Amino acid sequence: MGGTSGGTGFNAHVLTRTLLPLAALAAIATPVLGAVTVVPPPSAAPGAVQPLVPGLSYTVMNRPGPQVLHVLTMRPNALLSLGPTQLSGSLSQRATLTSGMTARLATGATAGINADYFDLGTGTPSGILSVGPRLWAGPEPSRSALTIANGGALAVGKLTLAGRYQKLDPAGTTPFPKRTFRGVNRPLPSTSSTGVVIYTPDFGRPTPSTPGYEAVVAIDGGVPLSVNAPLQGTVIAQGTGGGTAIGTGQVVIYGKNASGTSIINELTVGSRVELEAGIAGIAPDAWGAVGGGPMIVQGGVAVPSAGEGFTASQLTGRTTRTAVGQTADGRILMVVSEGPQQGKRGYTTAEQGTLMVSLGATDAIGFDSGGSSLMALGRQQVIPWSSERAIADGLIATYLGAQISIPSPQRVSPNADGLADSSSIDAQSPVAGHTLVTIARRGGGGFSSVLLDQTGAPASNQIAIDPATLAMPEGPYVVTTTLTPADGTPATTMNRNLVVDGTLGSLKVSAKTTGKGKAKTNTVKTSFTLSRQAKVTMKIVNSSGKTVAKGASNRKMSGGNRTVTWSGKALPAGSYNVVVTAQSSYGLSGLQDSIRLR
Repeated sequence: MGGTSGGTGFNAHVLTRTLLPLAALAAIATPVLGAVTVVPPPSAAPGAVQPLVPGLSYTVMNRPGPQVLHVLTMRPNALLSLGPTQLSGSLSQRATLTSGMTARLATGATAGINADYFDLGTGTPSGILSVGPRLWAGPEPSRSALTIANGGALAVGKLTLAGRYQKLDPAGTTPFPKRTFRGVNRPLPSTSSTGVVIYTPDFGRPTPSTPGYEAVVAIDGGVPLSVNAPLQGTVIAQGTGGGTAIGTGQVVIYGKNASGTSIINELTVGSRVELEAGIAGIAPDAWGAVGGGPMIVQGGVAVPSAGEGFTASQLTGRTTRTAVGQTADGRILMVVSEGPQQGKRGYTTAEQGTLMVSLGATDAIGFDSGGSSLMALGRQQVIPWSSERAIADGLIATYLGAQISIPSPQRVSPNADGLADSSSIDAQSPVAGHTLVTIARRGGGGFSSVLLDQTGAPASNQIAIDPATLAMPEGPYVVTTTLTPADGTPATTMNRNLVVDGTLGSLKVSAKTTGKGKAKTNTVKTSFTLSRQAKVTMKIVNSSGKTVAKGASNRKMSGGNRTVTWSGKALPAGSYNVVVTAQSSYGLSGLQDSIRLR
C-alpha cells in the first residue's frame, strides 16, 4: 500500500513557461520555454459504457465525496477470459502493468488491473500466484485469495498449501516416509526453526543464502510445478548454505535444521523423488488463483474486516483502492477507485466493501492499494498517477479475436505543425491466421486503403497512419480489422473510428504583466492557424482543472492566421494551462500550452 505522487488537471505531462516578476510598470513578454500538446478528448459522460471487446466494457462513475470509480465489467465467453499474470516473467523482478500488457498484446491482452500485495525488495507476491495450473508462489494461509474457475466463476477464500515430497523405491520394497513442504518460492520466516520450501525456475534467482540443506531435482520432461499435479524426478545434486542456481526443468528442495537433515540423508544423488503442491479448492482446469485480501463482500453483504494480517493503516486509510467481485448473474467487476492523490476522497476497506455491494457484487476481494492501484486499457494507464509503480502481478482480460486500438484523441491533424501529424494504431491477432486491416472514409466518399494483409503466427502490429503518405482527405474514417483463424473457427471483426482534421494548428502563447499591487493585470495572447471556419474557445485553466478566465467562447472565425487575447486582473501565482479549441465540421480539436504565474 502507499502511493506515488499524482498529476492533476492538464498539468500531468506538459512543460511550463515562466512569467518573470516585473520592475515598476514595465511590461516584459514571457520567453517561449514550454511545449504545446494536444488537448485530451472530452471525458465520456459519467456512467457512459465504452465497449472494449465483446463481453468487456469500461465505465467511469462519479460518486459523492467526491469519488471517481473506474470499472471494468466482464462476462466471460468462448473468446474472453480473465487470469492472473506475473508481469515481468520472473519473481525476482517487478514490472509496470502497462509494460506487462504491452508484452502480451500479441496473445490478446485487452485490459488489466493490479492484484496482490508484494515485497518491495524482492518483488515476491504476498500470497498465491497460479497462472492456470502453474504454481509460481504458494498461498499465504492467513489472507484471502481469488480463484478463477474455468468459465469465469470466482471464489474468494483462504487457501492452504498441502505440499508433500517422497523418495521413491524403484523396486517397490521400501516405503519411504512422506515429507511435507511449507512454501513455494517464498523463503521460510526467520523465526522458523525448521521446515521445507520448494524453489522453481520462476523464483528468478539462486536460492537464498541461508543455513540449510538442498537437493536439486531434475523433473521428468521438465514439467513445471503445478497445483494438485504430482511430479517425479531424479536428484542430480546436493548442497548446503543456499545460493544454488535453478536450471530449467529443475526444482530445489530446501530444508532447515531437522528438515534439512532428512533431505541430505534421504535425497541422495541418483534418488528418485515424487512431489506435489496440493491446494484444496483449485480445480485442475482453473484459470488461476492470486493472493490479495481482505475479503470485503460475502453472500451479498459487506464483510467487517477481520484483519487478515493487514495493518490498521492498510485497512482504514483513505486511498486509491482496487477490488474484484462477481454479481449474481455472473458478471465480473474490476473496480479501481481514485484517492487523495487524484484529488478524490478515497475509500477505506470497509467502505470499499459497501461500494462493491452497491455495484451488485455478491462476493468480492480487495487487492493492493495506494500507488499500486492501477488499471490499463491496452497500453494506456487510466488511473491518474504522475508515474506508474512497478508491481508483482495483475489480472488481465484476454480476448482471442481481432482487436484494434487507436490512441487518444483518435484524431490525426496533418497541418505540419509537428503535433499529431500522423498516428500509430495497434492491430492484435492473438491466434494464428489471416489478418486484414483496412481504412475507409466513413459513409463512403471513395477513399479506402489496405493497411495490413498478412498470414502467420499470433502478432501485435503497430501500423502508421500518415495522411500525407496515404493521400487521405480530411474527414471521418473507419479502421476495420478482420482475423480469420487458421484452425477454421469463425472469423472475428472489429471497427474503430478515426478523424483526420487539420483545422487547428501552430499554437503559440505569450503573456505579460503590467502594473503593480492591486492594479496589476495579466495579458495572455494566443496565435494559431485555422484551415477552415470554426468556432473557437480560448480559456485559462488552473491546476485543479477549473476555468478561471476566457478570451473567447465559441467565437466564429474564418480560416487563416488568427489571434485571441485575454486581459484582466492578475491571477493568483501558480501553474495554468492555456487551452484553445476549434469546433469545425469535423468535430472538436484542441491544443494547449502551460504557463506559470509568479
